[in-house]
Amino acid sequence: MTRILVIDDDLGLLQMVRLMLERAGFEVFTSADGADGIEKTRQLRPDLVILDLMMPEIDGFQVLQAIRNDPLVSDMPVLVLTARAQPVDREAALAARADDYLAKPVSQKELLERIQEVLNRRRRAGGQGSVVLFLGLRGGTGTTTLAVNTALALIRSGPVVLWDASLSSGHAGLHLRIAPRISWLDWWRDGCSKENLEAHLMSHPAGLSLFPAPLMPVTEAVEESLVGLTLDFLRERFAFVVIDGPSTLVPLGLVFCQQANPIFLVMSPEASSLQTTVMTLRALQSAGIPMERMHVVVNHATGPGTLNVQTIERALGRAPMLTVPFDSNQAVALIQGNPLILSHPNGPLAVAAQRLAGHVLSTVHQPGS
Repeated sequence: MTRILVIDDDLGLLQMVRLMLERAGFEVFTSADGADGIEKTRQLRPDLVILDLMMPEIDGFQVLQAIRNDPLVSDMPVLVLTARAQPVDREAALAARADDYLAKPVSQKELLERIQEVLNRRRRAGGQGSVVLFLGLRGGTGTTTLAVNTALALIRSGPVVLWDASLSSGHAGLHLRIAPRISWLDWWRDGCSKENLEAHLMSHPAGLSLFPAPLMPVTEAVEESLVGLTLDFLRERFAFVVIDGPSTLVPLGLVFCQQANPIFLVMSPEASSLQTTVMTLRALQSAGIPMERMHVVVNHATGPGTLNVQTIERALGRAPMLTVPFDSNQAVALIQGNPLILSHPNGPLAVAAQRLAGHVLSTVHQPGS
């Protein structure tokens, strides 16, 4: 879970910002004065500091200077949030090496969007791998099929790991003809040692690494706070981390959404799946996930009784990014454990996977992304 420290002498604002961020799935710490804020930054090593400028005794500029002069935390992202709203104040904050600047008052949507921009900018500057999420909150949409084939399509562009994040016995191994012996949950139970990560990954002959789901449906509480740590380790090693997401937003799904760009919401062209997708888009938007990171993919988009694209577009309020025709070869591909991107590279599903991979690459390489 992403950790944020908020430093501001306004106790009411501290409480309000804490509630905003906790509802969005962040782990939040607060400090009401500059000296304590500096100390907590060093102790907690948060992923982001939100800093007020106007504080008594030690002001925000002094806090920022202390952070930038401390080798342990000098690269800490800092977002200034202050009532000093003049252009000269913004210029002074950025000159003091703040990562970004917001003037009070600020809406929850604007704050969450700016936080994600700062975090994503820092991750890209660090040269770390991209996180791609496939999310299907209703069964039968073919989410795993698209995740597996897209992960394989990305291999030519760099090392790829497919994280099967299912909590109810995932199927990525079945698609790849891999029989998992150990899972990411076992790695979490073993203490999340970076040195032990390799032993929990499984290899496919095409060059894809699989981080398998638990063999049995999970009945214990899962620490979603470990998602961020796990992604940090995976992104250090792999150019692309493709996540076959869980079937619910909590406890893990929302955390993945905060970390991923792009997010592919996979639906089938029938009424119940459409309703689930509409509600999911609304929930993610309310949680501060930028809409431009979410892309609807309509799978199995042909056949009797399916909704047409116009109906789906009206309900979503946007056009689906991609419609994937039904591919009759998929049933055999699943039985054989031989994904269509490998066995039928010119078929409709393989072509769709290539297009999704292309979108991922354009997201990585576009200027300012």
